[in-house]
Amino acid sequence: MFVLRVFLSALAVLVLSTAALPARDGGDSIRTLEVPVDQSEPLSLDGFVEAALVQNEQTTLEDMLRQQSLFTPIVGHDINLGFVRTTAWMRFALVLSPEAQRQQTVFLSITPNFTDELEAYVAPRTRDLKARDFERHQMGDHAPRSRANLSASANILGLELVPGQPTVVYIRARNVDASLNVSTVLLYPSDYEYGAIVQNLMRGAWFGGMGILLVIQFFFFYFDRKKFYIILAMDILAVSSTYFGSLGLARLLFFSEGGLGNDYLTSASSWFGLTAGALSIAGILELRRRYPLVALYFWFAAAAGAIGVICVFAGVNRYFVILAGPVILVLTTLAMIVALLDFLRSRDAQHGLNLAAFGLLWAGLIATNGQRYGVFPLPSWVASSYAATSIIHFTLLTGSLAVRLRNAEAAAREADRRALVAATVAEEHANTLVRERTRELEAARRVAENALSAELQAQDRQVRFMEVISHQYRTPLGVIRTNLESIGLTLRKDDDPNRQRLDRAHRGVARLVEVLEVNLTRSKVQGAAYQPTFLDISVAEFVAAISRSARDLLHGASLIVSMTKEAEDVRISADGEMIRLAVINLLENAFKYSAPVGSTTIWLDVFCEAGEVHLRISDQGIGIGDEPPMHLTGHTVRGANAAHIIGSGVGLSLVKRATDAHGGRFILSTRQGGGTEATIALPFLT
Repeated sequence: MFVLRVFLSALAVLVLSTAALPARDGGDSIRTLEVPVDQSEPLSLDGFVEAALVQNEQTTLEDMLRQQSLFTPIVGHDINLGFVRTTAWMRFALVLSPEAQRQQTVFLSITPNFTDELEAYVAPRTRDLKARDFERHQMGDHAPRSRANLSASANILGLELVPGQPTVVYIRARNVDASLNVSTVLLYPSDYEYGAIVQNLMRGAWFGGMGILLVIQFFFFYFDRKKFYIILAMDILAVSSTYFGSLGLARLLFFSEGGLGNDYLTSASSWFGLTAGALSIAGILELRRRYPLVALYFWFAAAAGAIGVICVFAGVNRYFVILAGPVILVLTTLAMIVALLDFLRSRDAQHGLNLAAFGLLWAGLIATNGQRYGVFPLPSWVASSYAATSIIHFTLLTGSLAVRLRNAEAAAREADRRALVAATVAEEHANTLVRERTRELEAARRVAENALSAELQAQDRQVRFMEVISHQYRTPLGVIRTNLESIGLTLRKDDDPNRQRLDRAHRGVARLVEVLEVNLTRSKVQGAAYQPTFLDISVAEFVAAISRSARDLLHGASLIVSMTKEAEDVRISADGEMIRLAVINLLENAFKYSAPVGSTTIWLDVFCEAGEVHLRISDQGIGIGDEPPMHLTGHTVRGANAAHIIGSGVGLSLVKRATDAHGGRFILSTRQGGGTEATIALPFLT
């Protein structure tokens, strides 16, 4: 693109320079247009404009008057050189028709409005014109706004034509960082006024439409939190800002004193529009998800736009702007191709509007860049037509987004409807399952109640059985005990062998009675319906009773009891039978699991600590192995190392139940040096 632009610019210079016609000093050879009187339509200058291209920017009007041979006739009424720093000079002459009876005012319109340096020199034609004979009018956006310029949004210069007196006009135009396009046309007052009204209405409608489109993006963002709505709004704002500067409105309101402000606004807005446009298009077409490689190019274009903004303020925009045309052309081409592929896959309104929007944008950019870069010999108004292209593009794109949002809402409603149907079906299914499970639970409850009733009856029968057994055995055991005592009275005091036999019989009877009592208590406590009865108990008396019972029950065991002085004076609130059974169970376990290793010693240590009385039973038996101690307190749970020893696994669970019922703690641990330590900690009365 850059090589083509340079080639065409050089060709234009060559043609203009080689086609120069000889001319006499004083301007007699200047082509003169005869201006009709009171015409209502614009008057074309085609065929009456001559142009000269000068590389030296310091060339003055005096220099050009001395070098009339540089001027060459051009076909139309405008020149288009692209991004060059060449100074363009144009000249022509006007004369009223011989039919004119009075002066005629015509307006010279020079477009576009963003030319940096634009000067018009006007003088009556004489034989030997000098620079001092011309009236100079500055109209470029780098110069202060001139009162002679009738319009704020266009370069309009009023010319007073006198009958019989030709008027010579020289125009000097130069751009620093923008494409050089100069077009001239003559307007009659009535035509100018009508055209100004129409243009103002169109521009107002354009800016109003762009403002509405911008606001719509924020409404879309409110309902659909997609970032590309905000980025698209910024793109619309950038395009609006570009035309705000190029149409002269920014110069009128903010930069009436000239300078680079309007250039900064227009060029920076254009580059920022590239960044916002690339990002918004990538988001709308979902390129990152669907076409990652294409998305990379769009991010590159966005970065180029950001760099372009920096180049504008650095004063090197004319060098970097060469990149803009190809980048934008490739970007819009890719967007149009993606939109076309989407439309071919799904011929619906959304993709049709996308294709129309990007296709129109592509065509508008081709025409505009071709005119701006001087690639195509297009008139200057083509560049301005991009304003109409852009608003139509944004309108179509907004329509596409509206369809997309509508489709999304319809899909969401359909999803809600399906979810509601699914929820209704699930609710009905759940209600059916609930009814089925309720019936199953009701049946299970009846089974459980029957089982519980049977268990309670069995436990009740067991308790009654143990009570009957205890009652049945107590009478004969009492008779035996009485007879043993009677026999003891009849024996001589020195009859030691027989007295020892009587003592062994007494111990056997006592052991049998204790076994009956312990098992009767166990059968009661193990029942689920058992409710403890709490009484004020002395720890010292309680331990003494347990010691006697343990010695009667544990034949062959050596029980060592120790109690601190503090513990002797402590009293607890407890169910004596329940706690007694818990301690007896621990003593029985200690003796039972010590026997396999040949140990017969059991320790019962009673002491106080932190508001609790501790009953600690220790042994040197097989220990509890590697299993978690509290795991062994489960109902019918036994340690892996005790599988070869007879037992039911309910002893420790009963101890845990009794401790919990008294608000105490049951602690089971491995004894240092081997064996087991089982501690019942109960709160004592203060």
